[in-house]
Amino acid sequence: MRKTIVVIGSGAAGLFCADGLVARGDADVILLEAGDDPGTPPPDWMRTDLATPADVDWGYVDADTGRPLLRGKVTGGCTSTNSAAALRGQPWCFDEWNIDGWRWDDVAPAFNALENDRQFGDRPTHGAAGPIPITRLSFGPVDTAFAEWAAGQGHAWVEDQNAPGVLGVGHWPTNTVDGAVRYGVHQALLPGLRPHLRAGTTAKRLLFDGTRCVGVETSAGTIDADHVVLCAGSVETPALLLRSGIGPAADLAAAGIPLVHDAPEVGANLQDHPWTVLQVRAADPEAPGLRPVNGVLLRYEILADDRVEVHLYPHQAKPYLPDADPADVFLGLGLMRAISRGSVRLAVDGTTEVHLNHLGDPQDAKAFDLLLDDARAALDALSDVLIEPADAWWRADNPPPLESYGHLVGTCRMGTDPGAVVDPTLAVAGVTGLSVADASIMPTSPRANTMLASMMIGLRGAALVLPE
Repeated sequence: MRKTIVVIGSGAAGLFCADGLVARGDADVILLEAGDDPGTPPPDWMRTDLATPADVDWGYVDADTGRPLLRGKVTGGCTSTNSAAALRGQPWCFDEWNIDGWRWDDVAPAFNALENDRQFGDRPTHGAAGPIPITRLSFGPVDTAFAEWAAGQGHAWVEDQNAPGVLGVGHWPTNTVDGAVRYGVHQALLPGLRPHLRAGTTAKRLLFDGTRCVGVETSAGTIDADHVVLCAGSVETPALLLRSGIGPAADLAAAGIPLVHDAPEVGANLQDHPWTVLQVRAADPEAPGLRPVNGVLLRYEILADDRVEVHLYPHQAKPYLPDADPADVFLGLGLMRAISRGSVRLAVDGTTEVHLNHLGDPQDAKAFDLLLDDARAALDALSDVLIEPADAWWRADNPPPLESYGHLVGTCRMGTDPGAVVDPTLAVAGVTGLSVADASIMPTSPRANTMLASMMIGLRGAALVLPE
């Protein structure tokens, strides 16, 4: 009798996992997505906009600050709403996990398999036959001036920012086509998976027979399953486990949720890359162009002893702020190795609370202050191409407000120790019939945008999910 596998979530990891499971052909696959499927061809906002409609956002906020925490609630997940930055992360990011089967040499083939790199696909460190197009966009005047400034600071020119181990200034790799049209998993994989898709269907909780997962309660009814794979992301995956009785026993008891398995680390270990922007204006109104993705990226280690990597890059403001002047430019700052840890919890009323705890560790605050100093120095040096607005409040002693870079990971940590939520085969500890294959399993965050790493986990997860 054929098995039934339910995959929850159709984002970067979920569509790659579902695609691999369907290709295996040994089980019936049902793909659940809480958001809608906008169809093919996708709407304009999915192709080019960064200020996306409110109904494709989960509506989370950082409980510590009240600031919005944008997460894509739509087929394709955040790959349908993000800036199309396609970075892998450094080899040592994965070697730091120190888990057999998940070091750089183990995961690199999956990164190659998922991509079609338009510039470097013929190199052994890249792929040319995968479903995700990777390309680099040409520089405009602001990009060029920034790259020249970075070179003057001693940063190396990097031809390929996805080459293993590189640091320096160069072109952003992007998952775009046709001159800056976003091309995520919605376009790349969903067309072949629509027969398996149930869009607009929210997973409310997992169903158990003892400690065996046997199905999912959804907004549209109950689905029986031989195996369930959670690919709902670093907020919804732990929240779903908590609502289903897998989590810290005391917290579940306080919420009145029957205990299935005491797993103290579910929802803990939340990591993100703190991010902010300094808004200025191009001296030449036409200089930034109207592309919705980044042209130039500087990556360097600001605290080299601890490999604390940062991002610094200029980009067009208008895709984020539709009412912005075409000449408005952001200088983006991202802390790509944060020590601080946050959490995902259930509030008393059962809703999901996200605590980012940005800069909660003194080392993070020190690193971000140094990054802000570098950003101000860059803007001073770029006075020929950038001018400050009259209200350059970021020149004051108070730092600009922190945002999420959108790179949440770690809330269902993978490991071999007793506290790990999942093991290296992605099976959830303490129960059967249940796996996690998304960014929540990462023990620590890669020093990069996390989209490609999430795709890698979904792709590899399809081979690891083995229904009993």
